[in-house]
Amino acid sequence: MNSDVKKYVVSCCSCQATKPSQRKTAGLMVPIQPQRPWEYAGVDYVGPLPRTQRGNAYILVFVDYFSKWVEVSAVREATAQVAANKFITDIFARHGSPSHLISDRGMPFVSELFEHVLLTLGTEHRLTTAYHPQTNATERVNRALKTAIRAYVGDKHTSWDKYIPQICFALRTAPHESTGLSPSMMLYGRELDTPLDLVTQPSWEGLSDPETSHSDNLRASLRDAHEHARLVLGESHERQKRYYDLRRRTVSYGVGDLVRVKSHPKSDASSNFSAKLAPLYTGPYRISKRMSDVNYSLTTVDTGERVGVFHVANMQPFHTWDSALSSQRAKLNVTAALDLSPLFNPGGICNSHNGVVSL
Repeated sequence: MNSDVKKYVVSCCSCQATKPSQRKTAGLMVPIQPQRPWEYAGVDYVGPLPRTQRGNAYILVFVDYFSKWVEVSAVREATAQVAANKFITDIFARHGSPSHLISDRGMPFVSELFEHVLLTLGTEHRLTTAYHPQTNATERVNRALKTAIRAYVGDKHTSWDKYIPQICFALRTAPHESTGLSPSMMLYGRELDTPLDLVTQPSWEGLSDPETSHSDNLRASLRDAHEHARLVLGESHERQKRYYDLRRRTVSYGVGDLVRVKSHPKSDASSNFSAKLAPLYTGPYRISKRMSDVNYSLTTVDTGERVGVFHVANMQPFHTWDSALSSQRAKLNVTAALDLSPLFNPGGICNSHNGVVSL
């Protein structure tokens, strides 16, 4: 009797939709480990911000995952055409095409125009999963940008675009925590001089080895910087993963498993809808493909329509009466065990006994 009650409660669809999980967030860290400059790059928009006198309201940010070099532009609109043009002029024309470009699933980055430009230039486009932006390194740069802009503008909030070049110079010349070197050293093999450097640092002109050409010195400097960065980045990734994984747990799903996905509704006062009272999960959905250790492609149960790719942090198992009895039996009988109507029907009644979910 106790066993049947437990199975009944676990497979209650209303409970699964509304009750939060008390377990650790799923998904261990899978770090991206670039080996050279502009192998992996990220892109993102910041804004909207107060429109400036020049008409700018957004910031477009590109960042190199290896050197941490940033290319930042103040732009009028956050569109696919702007992103594509800036990719050509600020990235391709200056640094060549990155092997991989990582972005979120915002409309400017999933458009046919942007995809066509990347494909033409030989860059593979990779998208972060919904509501899991940690993959994109520009998120950290965006925070530093907004902090710096806040410090520069004071109460003149419509003048922020004037300070973008100075902020970029500061980011490019400051030693990065992950590499221990500045982005300028990583990319150019030298530090960018400032007027203060000319005053405080002695001149080394004429003191270099006359037998060694500048090009040889530059190649040696870049080689040493990159070797040092690879070593330090590897150690940094291991350290970050160790601390990150303490708050995470390992989860693995198989093709055909049923899951529910975190919902992110927005309140709508006009229709008296409150996000705080909305269900926490939607589903059930069926796993159609394992994309990686932490990402899965989902489809609807009834039509097989593709829902999207989701990170395990936003997923929870969906239990039926049969799955509570036996996971093996659930995989064999899931089609017969489910009423394929939508999970959430405000006027419906949830009955999860006998392996049936009716709404």
